Amino acid sequence: MLLEKGGKYMETHEAEVIEIDKEYYLSLKVMDNTLNIPITKDVPKEVQKVFNQLILSLKKGVFKFSLKEVEDGDIIYHVAKEYISQLNSEVMDVYKEMEGYGLLEVDKNE
Repeated sequence: MLLEKGGKYMETHEAEVIEIDKEYYLSLKVMDNTLNIPITKDVPKEVQKVFNQLILSLKKGVFKFSLKEVEDGDIIYHVAKEYISQLNSEVMDVYKEMEGYGLLEVDKNE
């Protein structure tokens, strides 16, 4: 899904909470990749790898994530919802900073 933002289009990617081996992850679908951020275990290296991939993806254009609304969601859902909110804010900040430093892959036809 594309949303217009200040003359540019912002793509919206899906996010969902998944469970793997009794651990919960925030699964982010970015283009052809699925990136999983652990939300019930502390593994900073895995989180760092996901953020590095997000930064590389930002070079191609700004995007945000949306999490499907769940009525009466559990605590994991609410943590994931807040995480997405914070992540979207950080993604926008990083994109603006990258833009300011000329680090984006720009289309010469624009």
